[in-house]
Amino acid sequence: MLRPDVTKSILALSLFSLASLSSSGVARAAGDGDRCTLHGDVDVAPSVGIFDAPSDGIEIGHFTGAKVTLTVLSFAEGAGGRSLVETSGFRLKGFVRSRDVPAYTTRPVPVYGSHVSIAEGRRVAVIGAGSGRLRVERAASAPLSGAFQGWAPCEAVSLAPRVPSGWAPPSAARGYLVVRQKVDLFDRAKGAVVVTLTRAPDGVGIPFWGSDSADGFVHVEHHGDVVIDAWARLRDLTPLAAGETPSPPAPAAIQTVVQKPQLQGRAKIVRTTSAVPLRAAATDAAVAIGGIDAGVDVIVVDVVAGWVSVMPVNQGLAPSGAAQFWVHARDLGV
Repeated sequence: MLRPDVTKSILALSLFSLASLSSSGVARAAGDGDRCTLHGDVDVAPSVGIFDAPSDGIEIGHFTGAKVTLTVLSFAEGAGGRSLVETSGFRLKGFVRSRDVPAYTTRPVPVYGSHVSIAEGRRVAVIGAGSGRLRVERAASAPLSGAFQGWAPCEAVSLAPRVPSGWAPPSAARGYLVVRQKVDLFDRAKGAVVVTLTRAPDGVGIPFWGSDSADGFVHVEHHGDVVIDAWARLRDLTPLAAGETPSPPAPAAIQTVVQKPQLQGRAKIVRTTSAVPLRAAATDAAVAIGGIDAGVDVIVVDVVAGWVSVMPVNQGLAPSGAAQFWVHARDLGV
């Protein structure tokens, strides 16, 4: 049985126009050609909701944590907004909070000019969008504390994770630690402050490497979640003994347990012969919330009065609450 709020949502879903929900979802409206779009196979965190509107609205489905092929058609302009997304094959189209889209840097993203950057290969949150660029944020892990934000061109952000490149300090460089709570960094010796770093409460301190010095300042570098190339006051640094390496603590491993929906009995799998619309309610009055492409296998969950409740075979998507994904029985030959 459908939830009352889902049944009543048919009128609200009609606002989510048929044109925007067509299978040609990657097509851009006139004037939108400079928007960033991303595509790839992703592991979206379990229970991240997909809504029928960019704000408020109804949750029409959610991710389960299994890998899905996803296209981000447009990003919200402001922090906290929702981005328009569509899955592939078993196509659910709607709005997801931008921060929940798994995005990764493909190259360093400047935060404070050439002195502070978010490193490549880091998971970031998209917190804004502009013409041909995205504003991203990286919450630093130990030994740093705080969040770092910067604007990145579209091609500097990807849905695909990548292994960060390594870095080795110059042979003549010396190791330093910042053990105080905060430290100012400068654009040059006796220059202007470009950033004030905060040390994480755990760990031995913020590691730096440096070789050049002048007027009581040292030119230092730090390579981690954030890349730093700046000057620090020598009095703010604790020099390490020759040969001693200031190694930051290794990040804790994160394991995600994917909870797949439980199906009753032996699931029946049917392959579509043509593209069919996907609806949130078992009625022709319900506007499509996506579709199923031709040649895609789906799980038949239930058959009710000429309608079939279906699920994707990989179970990477699930309806929210008591709702279900519906297609015409005649479209599946059931």
